[in-house]
Amino acid sequence: MRTKLTQFWQTKYPLFLSFFIPVIIMLTYFISRGMSPFGKSSLLTVDLGQQYIDFFAYFRRALLHDPSSFFYSFSKEIGGSMIGEWAYYLMSPFNLIFLFFPQKTLPAGIMLVTLVKYGCVGLTFCALLRKKMPTQKVTPLLFSTCYALMGWFVANQLNLLWLDAAIFLPLVILALDSLLQQQNNWHYPVLLAVLLIDNYYMGYMVCIFLVAYFFWYLTTKRLTLRENAALFLRFALNSLLGVGLAAIILLPTAFSLIESKGQYTQNFIHFKFEYAPLKMLSKFIVGAFNFQQMPSGYPNLFIGSLALIGFLTYFLNAKIGLRERLAALLISIFLFLSLCFEPLDLFWHGMQFPVWYPYRFSFIVSFWMLLLAARSLRATLHLEAWKVWLCFLLFASSLTYLLLNIKKFSFISNETLLFTAVFATLTLATLAFTPKPKYARVKFLWLFVLVTTEITLNACLSLNNLSYLTAKEYTQPTTALMQDSSYLNKRDHAAYRTGQVYSRTKNDGIANSLNTGSYFSSALEKSIPDFYGMIGNPDGDNYVTYSNGTMITDSLLNMKYFSAPKAFSELKNGQPLQQLTEKPDLKAYKMIKSNSLTRLYQNKSALGYAYLADTSLKSFSGFYDNPLEYQTQWLNNATGTKGLAYFTAQNFNEVVFQNISQQTKLTNTIFRRKDLTKDGQIIFKFTPTTNDSYYLTLGPSLDEDNVTWYLNNRQLNQYGTFRHAVVVNLANHAKGQEIVLTAKLKKSSLWLNNFVLYRMNNAVVSQKLATLKNRTVKLTQKSQRKFEGYYEAKNNRLLLATTIPYSKGWHVLVDGKSVPTFKVQNTFLAIKAVKGRHTLKLTFTPPYFVIGCLISGLSILIVVYLSIRPRFNKRRRWSEKDL
Repeated sequence: MRTKLTQFWQTKYPLFLSFFIPVIIMLTYFISRGMSPFGKSSLLTVDLGQQYIDFFAYFRRALLHDPSSFFYSFSKEIGGSMIGEWAYYLMSPFNLIFLFFPQKTLPAGIMLVTLVKYGCVGLTFCALLRKKMPTQKVTPLLFSTCYALMGWFVANQLNLLWLDAAIFLPLVILALDSLLQQQNNWHYPVLLAVLLIDNYYMGYMVCIFLVAYFFWYLTTKRLTLRENAALFLRFALNSLLGVGLAAIILLPTAFSLIESKGQYTQNFIHFKFEYAPLKMLSKFIVGAFNFQQMPSGYPNLFIGSLALIGFLTYFLNAKIGLRERLAALLISIFLFLSLCFEPLDLFWHGMQFPVWYPYRFSFIVSFWMLLLAARSLRATLHLEAWKVWLCFLLFASSLTYLLLNIKKFSFISNETLLFTAVFATLTLATLAFTPKPKYARVKFLWLFVLVTTEITLNACLSLNNLSYLTAKEYTQPTTALMQDSSYLNKRDHAAYRTGQVYSRTKNDGIANSLNTGSYFSSALEKSIPDFYGMIGNPDGDNYVTYSNGTMITDSLLNMKYFSAPKAFSELKNGQPLQQLTEKPDLKAYKMIKSNSLTRLYQNKSALGYAYLADTSLKSFSGFYDNPLEYQTQWLNNATGTKGLAYFTAQNFNEVVFQNISQQTKLTNTIFRRKDLTKDGQIIFKFTPTTNDSYYLTLGPSLDEDNVTWYLNNRQLNQYGTFRHAVVVNLANHAKGQEIVLTAKLKKSSLWLNNFVLYRMNNAVVSQKLATLKNRTVKLTQKSQRKFEGYYEAKNNRLLLATTIPYSKGWHVLVDGKSVPTFKVQNTFLAIKAVKGRHTLKLTFTPPYFVIGCLISGLSILIVVYLSIRPRFNKRRRWSEKDL
């Protein structure tokens, strides 16, 4: 037994080292930075802290407590299919680790998952190289360490959902090699399916590369045309089989994409270079990454000096066939052009420009370079003198170019250029040196130290350029949200939404089982931001924020509860929660609970998810940048009322101009500073004459980029960015109290776009909402994807309108019979109501999910057949031999 363990260790120890070396390097760095659980900081930064950690919290709850939310969730804005979210964010098998971490300790879980992924990416690449270089035991460690800590992986460690692609890519290539060398092999389609299920977006990029890799593979063999055609057929059929295995996720996700990201596909392509290709050289410098490179920058390509030298000399290696090198050169040109030529860049990203994190496929370029480098240097870690001098000249000229243009690159410095020059010189000198055989191990160890030091320095310098949330900045608001959610879920088992007056992120709802109406996702259906823009709430291509509701939208959208932070003065240590919006309307709602940091309020006018509306609602489509008119028509059409106005424009009592050219008209007027060296501001004063709600509309030119707003000598709480007019609640129950609003210009001029103050007739609005609430509709939520109940209509001139976003996945049964559904307001699900009392049943099944299951099931049967057929044939040959 001991002998077997010794033999196992002697043959497998490089694989263990390939896993643990990156883990130890990064763990040491995380501990030195005091990352949770080793200190007060955390790994949470940018999207990892603002988006992904909330999805991980939702992942835990879905698997442990609410499986139906896999298909649908009302915590996704105002409700939506979740299968697209799972396919993009949550299908990684590594996420199962989060099940062992309570929500408050998720930052520690994220560190563990990150470390495991660093180890696995080194392990899989080492496994690939050991298969391709069977005579080399430890040389693959040099390149697997570079792959694990390459610039792309370090820069994107916050994008945990993408890292799996770099882990699975070597395994897919390994399985493809095996497939092409054997007649039958089920590993390739299965691994390809796993990659596509794990993350279809990155899997799509890998599929593009697989085509290029396949044709390069053919050049490494000397095969006839017929043999090449047979291999191509095998490759194509098995790739389709892999897609078929993943159809259970891919088909419904494809439909989801059509409704979301597919709406933003580029219709016009510019045949141009996005930047001068020579600038790409800057990303081979140590530590060439900072925050500015996230929203828009150059591709992350750092792989270390040894790998870069190996890649360059691959094309000069006479021991490698010329046909193979020429094919590799063409593929390399294609890959590097993809990193700077707009049409190819779009192609890799599914015909859509990325929002932040450009050139997301650059891990494939790094993989390709490392693969060729390992192939070039596999026989011996030695270079002839002329190759050394050629590489030296290339490095010297590149560094000179960057030094002369250093002001154009904010992410490199004289120090990082010097570091790069030192490591490149030492690496070239080591490769040029030929020691005696007995000192060959010393040369390898020295080269390994060089490689590890350089790649570690790059990781440290790159990550030091980012700022991170403290653990407390996550745990304090999360604790408050969990308290609010726990109380409401115990108090009320009905179906409702909960508005927020404070927030940690736009995904607080999905993380804490609160239907907040806010959401941030790359798979957001286009109709939802369109609707939010029309009702006066902030929206974008990938987010919506329900921060600017009125008493009309609060009730129509079933915002039954609101959670608000306590005043700063009420708490001994101050208020750690970030207030999201102004909400004086809470004075009209009932306070029902006081928690340690928050108060909860109830809106008794909330209608539920469905109500009986007049048929005129079916013809109402809406419009942009007049949100209060939209809300007026929505309520009028729903109640069958014509021409009734709920909002009246109000004049300000006084307007004071300070260093601003005075104008007699305010709305849609451009105001300019007189003296550009001094601040300019406009002060608006008004005193409410009633206790009604007062609202101010702000056009998109009045966002945080152009103006800072102050309310009564403190900064106005308002979500900063919006692209349509928003509605700001300024007063409620404030009769006789002067309100002062100040606009401080950030630029030389300011356009008061859609700047109008309104008073709402609260009594009339309440009366109309009561009319809708008295039309009996009772819906009980059985799960996230199922409702049961009844309605009672007094005539046939009504619709059963819902505030459930329309989707073909919703199926409605009335008295046990299926009825057609249709869309109202270009947003919501509705059916025709019939006079009398009728039972209701609503269920949701993702479109094409059933078809996807059938295709995947058939594909599984084919894979099972392929896996057992060789055994069956072998057994039959034995039987024939016995005869």
